[in-house]
Amino acid sequence: MVGLSAAVGLLVIALISAVLHFFVGLNAPPKARAFWTVAPAYALCVFFGAIPADSPFPIWVWPVGALLPAAIWYWFWMRDFEKRWYQDVEQLPDDVPLANHDWKNGLLQLALFLLIGLVVAGIRTILRG
Repeated sequence: MVGLSAAVGLLVIALISAVLHFFVGLNAPPKARAFWTVAPAYALCVFFGAIPADSPFPIWVWPVGALLPAAIWYWFWMRDFEKRWYQDVEQLPDDVPLANHDWKNGLLQLALFLLIGLVVAGIRTILRG
């Protein structure tokens, strides 16, 4: 039971945190940004896993099972954010552009990915039908 919730948690947290990293905590240091990227994903995973009243799993399985995947994704995002973190603007190399810290830019990127996915799905549907 815990293994299944861990496997589902690994996928769900990956998907949600991949979306959140575009616009959550952009100006925060790497550890705080990783926390704010993974914590809401973990909370949603636990919430949606524990909601069904007719679930064959006890209610404690989802919070416990999704804890290890949340830790794995926290580590992954923290390492990624630390690689790209500069404490000061003067430390930026010449070939590294200054990132846009506007959360609206992240939402626009996310909407663009969604639009591309919908176009690809539409083309596949037309070609199959």
